[in-house]
Amino acid sequence: DILTRGGGFTPFNCLGLKTSVSPFLKMSFETTSNFLTEAIGEGDFDDRTSLSSRIVLGKLSSVGSGSFDVLV
Repeated sequence: DILTRGGGFTPFNCLGLKTSVSPFLKMSFETTSNFLTEAIGEGDFDDRTSLSSRIVLGKLSSVGSGSFDVLV
């Protein structure tokens, strides 16, 4: 979802993720402690809408099978 969300191509590496607003998305890549320290130092806010942040918090995603209810 993050690679083409902006209408172009965002590289899926540390440089591409720096433009993301979600601290949890940044931390889910590979340099957790660096992004966590940066997020705390800058007072970053996560609105918990990205797939990565919802997984970290154990919440159901709002996309895919989490986007609807199954009625039995």
